[in-house]
Amino acid sequence: MNWKRLFAARILERGYDYYCDDAVENMEIAADSIRADVIGTEEYEVEITLRNGEAVDMYCSCPYAEDGNRCKHMAAVLYQWSEEGQEAEESGGAEEDDSPKTTSVEELVREADIDVVRSYLVSLLKEDEKLLLRFRGMVKKGTTKEDIKRYVRQIDRITDRYLGRDGFISYYEADGFLSELDEILDADVRRMVDDGDYMSAFALMNHMFTVLGDVAMDDSDGGTGTLAGEIEQYWREILSKADMDVKQQMFRWFTEHLDGSVIDYLEEYIEQVIMEEFQEKEFREPKLQFIKDMIEKSSLQSDSWSGSYHTGKWATRYLGMIEKQKNSGILIEEFCRKHWRNSSVRRYYIEFCTKKKEYAHALEALDESMALDKEYRGLVAEYSNQKKEIFLLQGNREAYRKQLWKLVLEDDPGKLHIYRELKKQYPPGEWKEKREEVFANLPGHVRPDELYKEEKLYDRLLELVTGSPGLNMLQQYEDVLKKDYPGELLQKYKEEVDKMAMHTGDRSKYRQLVALLCRMKKITGGSKVAEEIAAEWRGKYRNRRAMMDELGRL
Repeated sequence: MNWKRLFAARILERGYDYYCDDAVENMEIAADSIRADVIGTEEYEVEITLRNGEAVDMYCSCPYAEDGNRCKHMAAVLYQWSEEGQEAEESGGAEEDDSPKTTSVEELVREADIDVVRSYLVSLLKEDEKLLLRFRGMVKKGTTKEDIKRYVRQIDRITDRYLGRDGFISYYEADGFLSELDEILDADVRRMVDDGDYMSAFALMNHMFTVLGDVAMDDSDGGTGTLAGEIEQYWREILSKADMDVKQQMFRWFTEHLDGSVIDYLEEYIEQVIMEEFQEKEFREPKLQFIKDMIEKSSLQSDSWSGSYHTGKWATRYLGMIEKQKNSGILIEEFCRKHWRNSSVRRYYIEFCTKKKEYAHALEALDESMALDKEYRGLVAEYSNQKKEIFLLQGNREAYRKQLWKLVLEDDPGKLHIYRELKKQYPPGEWKEKREEVFANLPGHVRPDELYKEEKLYDRLLELVTGSPGLNMLQQYEDVLKKDYPGELLQKYKEEVDKMAMHTGDRSKYRQLVALLCRMKKITGGSKVAEEIAAEWRGKYRNRRAMMDELGRL
């Protein structure tokens, strides 16, 4: 049975995820039916009726299936059923499109009286506008402006149907909502693109994209991004096939809709298309002018984090375009100086100078940047690292080593890779003295545990571990310490698990405690300590039934 054709692509993908996550349970297979439970946000019951190996009816207790839709839970069950060999048994491992089972519908229509077929089709299309539009598109090979208005109304009706009274689409309804939009994309937009009706497809997708950004929805599964990504791929496909007139219209729409009318995180899809497509010479000047306008617009909000971020983003895109021109150095210099307060612009300029081996200019810009961005520790560390690399490129070993010390003790302290780089600058005998200088001068907020491990100073590492709260550091360094310090680690474990056991919890907490006791048993002498702790808990907390059950598994 080629059952996958019964589902939209998005539903199949989600169903396959559920199947891979072993969400299908309690499957019961009979000659004429399949029944199973699927564990999602809740437990849903799925029943599938079979006839001659074909799924002729499907039921699921989830909200999306209530309206007669085929859901991801049904697909998950059918994937599980296929794994157990049923599909192979029915089809012999081959496609069935030409078999008697799948052609029975075609035979039925072929045998029917033509007037009966037409009459039935008329009544069906009158009742279902979605089918009417799809049928008209197949017959007429085109989509009218009135058809697009009807498609838009369909999308709006789908949205209204899923919105709750509070104007919000819940997590349980989100998948159904997105799946219905995806069906229009897969069936109707796909047909329009295949027929070369690019502007109709573009108009329909744009309304769908705008609705995606406007609707309030709990989209914890990330379906909005998936659907927006599919729309973006269609945009790109059209741009690869369309003539210049269509591309000009599309460019205008994209640039006009980066005005706040599309929600921020969806604007990124439009931005990527603008920057990565429209590479023809006709778009070079319009694109540069558009980017200038975006820089000017975001510069008006330069006092805010958002304004600075967007200024930097569009400025670096502008610089990337003009860098491809001949003799672009002067233009880049002038532009960067104009927007020098923006850290993204300065970072671009520094990389530009470094690539051109203008190291003096790059170092000067780095010093200015470290002063301008001194409140931002991450940027200062980045600049300091760049200075170190430039000194290395220059062959200035003395400045390079001095910069390494500055990084280790001030600008990026405690980072193991920088510490190792500094270590390579000294012979082993001299390094033992230098490392003590590092440990003595590290800032108070920097933990030297990774450095102690690197130097195999396990006694110092143990002191940090036993003095730290909780079990995180203990478990991080347990493997390197348990050989030499088993007693100290077990004592630390005992202190922490006893604290955890003092407070009541659910079964999962007690299961975690028992797992920790099992972990202790892998340390020399740990079995005895773990059993003593368990015995103590059996007496002290005997009324905690769930805890007693879990201790029985120790």
